[in-house]
Amino acid sequence: MEENNNKNFENIPDDTPITEGAAADCCKSNHSCNLEGSSPVNDKKSVDQPVGKRVTSAAIDLIDIVCSAIFLMLVLFMFVFKYVTVVGSSMYPTLHNTDRLIITSLFYSPKQGDIVVIDVPGEDEPLIKRVIATERQVISLDSETWTVYIDGVPLDEDYEINKTSRPMYVGGLEFPYTVEKGKVFVMGDNRNDSKDSRMIGTVDASKILGKVAFRLYPTDKMGAVK
Repeated sequence: MEENNNKNFENIPDDTPITEGAAADCCKSNHSCNLEGSSPVNDKKSVDQPVGKRVTSAAIDLIDIVCSAIFLMLVLFMFVFKYVTVVGSSMYPTLHNTDRLIITSLFYSPKQGDIVVIDVPGEDEPLIKRVIATERQVISLDSETWTVYIDGVPLDEDYEINKTSRPMYVGGLEFPYTVEKGKVFVMGDNRNDSKDSRMIGTVDASKILGKVAFRLYPTDKMGAVK
């Protein structure tokens, strides 16, 4: 049996490739086909982009991204956000001298309790105060108890104010006082050491430069300001 089997291969030349199926027949006559089917194979070799050009292209893309980010930040700080530094202690203990803040005026309308920066005519620097009452609200002050009344109701001040043993300063206004249309009544959290509406009167809402949104410095107090 072994001898007969060997005879089956005697007429096959040694250099004839042993192949199978349609793909093999295709390859005998057409070297451009592949072994998966009869589709032509592209003999052109892909040429990689030189490393130098790839690095240059990546660097240009990175510069473009950085420049776009810087431009966006400039636009935001020109039209949406402003960077301010607290001067003085009128907002103590909420804010301290030299605190760095971000304020925003985008779509802003005054609300009770907001901390705002105001450009007051006659003042050398903008003032930073808290909105106590808005237009048409009636404000009263009880100097002995340090209580602020808005429309006859004690104001819920869920922030800390600096009280002293002396009565709260009332100023020259006659209370109850009705806030004029388009104006706000502002006070500092350091009630007896603050130049505010008790001295300078109500402030035109159009003079509000922005609401305090974020504290940048000191870093241990970084975050939203209440």
